[in-house]
Amino acid sequence: MKRALVTGGLGFIGFHLCERLLSEGIEVIVIDKIESDGREKEQEEKWLQIGRNALLTVHDSKIEDVDLEELVKDVDVVYHLAASTKSDSKLKLAEAIENNVHITKKVVEQCSKQTKIIYVSSVEVYGERPGKISETTPTNPTSAYGITKLAGENIVIKTCNEKKLPYIILRLPTVYGPWQRPDMTIQQILEGNNNPVKDRSTVDLLFVDDCVEGLVLAGQSTEKDDIIHLASGNENEWYNAVKLLDCQHFFLKAEYIQAHLTSDKAFNKLQFQARTSIEDGLAKQREHMKQWQKQQELE
Repeated sequence: MKRALVTGGLGFIGFHLCERLLSEGIEVIVIDKIESDGREKEQEEKWLQIGRNALLTVHDSKIEDVDLEELVKDVDVVYHLAASTKSDSKLKLAEAIENNVHITKKVVEQCSKQTKIIYVSSVEVYGERPGKISETTPTNPTSAYGITKLAGENIVIKTCNEKKLPYIILRLPTVYGPWQRPDMTIQQILEGNNNPVKDRSTVDLLFVDDCVEGLVLAGQSTEKDDIIHLASGNENEWYNAVKLLDCQHFFLKAEYIQAHLTSDKAFNKLQFQARTSIEDGLAKQREHMKQWQKQQELE
C-alpha cells in the first residue's frame, strides 16, 4: 500500500488511522468536512500533529462535492469511515440513509479495479442478542445506525462483486482512546459527567490503536471479499471498563445481556490480535485528557 484515501479522516478513528499511515510513509488523501461543533481547538491540535506532512492532502468538503473519480486514481486502498454517528435520539433516519448508504454507493462506484475497499461497519448490525456472536451470526439491527450500516455492507458486496473490486468489511465494537467523541461513555466518565449516557453498543470494547492496527492489516493483506470482526477477544470488556472506572452503578441496575464477540477470524485471516489491556487503554485516554486540559489552561 503506497497511497490511501480515507473518508472521515479527521474523525476519532480516522485521525488515528491517518497518523499511522503517514508514519509508515504512505501517501494519504482525506475527504472530511470540518464542522463547527465546538471542538475547533481539537481540530487545530490535530492539524498541528499531521497537517504539515507533505504526504497528506485534505479536502475540506462533503464527499458528494468532490471529484471522486479523480481522487481515487492510483489509490491502492479506500478506507470508508465517513458516517453519521450521532446517538439514535439525535440521528434522523433520512440523514443516516444519505450519509451511511447513498454516499457509500457513490464511493464504491467510483473505484477502479486496482483499488481495495475497506468498509468500516459496526457490530450493531446484529442488534441485541446474547451468547457468542461470530461473523456468520444472523444480522438483526434495531438502531437506525445499525440498519444503515447493514445496508451499506450490502451495497459494498453487491457493487464490488459487479465491478470485481476486492473488499473487506470490518465490523467494529465501541472504540475508545485519545480524542474519543464527547458523547461516548468513557469520555463522559473521565470528564466527570455525573450522568453519563450509555454507549449504543456494549457488546465489546477496543482501544483505538488496536483498531487502527486491524485497519492497516486489512489494507495490506491479500485477503479479500470477506466480513471480519475487530474485537478485543475478551468477554464483557465494555462492562469491565466501567467497573474499573467505578461507574458500574450507572449501567448495572438490571441484568445485562451476556454476549461475546469472536475474534478468531481476524487472527486467522489478518494475524490481528488486540494487545492493549483495559487498564493501559484507560490510562492512556486519561493521560491524554490531562495533557490536553493542561494545554488549554496555559493558552
